[in-house]
Amino acid sequence: MAPYTYDGNCHCGLFRFELRLHQPLETVYACQCDLCSKKGYLWLFPAEDEFEIRRGGGEVARYRAQASHEEHFFCPTCGTGIFVKGHKTPAGGIGMGVNARALLDTNPFEFKVESLGEASHASVTISEPTLEVGSEGWKVYTGGCHCGAVGVTVRTKPLPEIEVKEDNCSICQRNANVCIYPDRSQVTFQGEENLVEYQFGRKFTGHRSCGVCGVQVGMKLHGPPQSVVERLPAAKQEMIRQTLAITPLRVGILNGVEWSDLKIQRSDEGTKGYVVDKDR
Repeated sequence: MAPYTYDGNCHCGLFRFELRLHQPLETVYACQCDLCSKKGYLWLFPAEDEFEIRRGGGEVARYRAQASHEEHFFCPTCGTGIFVKGHKTPAGGIGMGVNARALLDTNPFEFKVESLGEASHASVTISEPTLEVGSEGWKVYTGGCHCGAVGVTVRTKPLPEIEVKEDNCSICQRNANVCIYPDRSQVTFQGEENLVEYQFGRKFTGHRSCGVCGVQVGMKLHGPPQSVVERLPAAKQEMIRQTLAITPLRVGILNGVEWSDLKIQRSDEGTKGYVVDKDR
């Protein structure tokens, strides 16, 4: 029987691979450990002969947490998490996992997702959100990447009371972007110099990840060039100003999230128009 073939790549195209599975991909696994939860991985576990690196095998970054046998591989340019070695499999063994979010022509919203393992937060001290003094009903959420190089504090209404969005565009499906949109005055970063920023297309948005562990943190909005903005009507300029004051953050990096109470708005527009640069 001919194999079921799937092509995959990091968003910028530096790393590319091919899967030749013996059966169609239907079920993926969401590992509950701290690192996999922060990165939003959806794992599949192919046999060794079902996975082939086509480009960039020597250029990927790797991260191994303390006291862990797992080695995680991600693109150092765009931050896409690609695969892992030494991960526990659904059958109870140890093997290689591939991030299904990096596959082309698939929709992560359509996968059957099963939980894998138990929650583990050994890398960080988990703190519950606290009430914010001076802002009635607001809370303070802390969080950050996995390795501790980047931290974040956000002051906001409780997450179940605010706008939370998820979509499956080419970059958001790879980054597992379930995001909130606070004003930048509500957000404080620690170790911001350790973030790597990736831009593409018109470069209006920078997607920021930890350069050490690869965890996607959020986005920095740049918008169009100032010379373009200045030629726009005043109302349009004001709309852009208000938009650029926002600091999108991934909910997955925050501690104490009330996940069961969130009202996540999904936009199922897919990856139409996304083309991998063949010259990279």
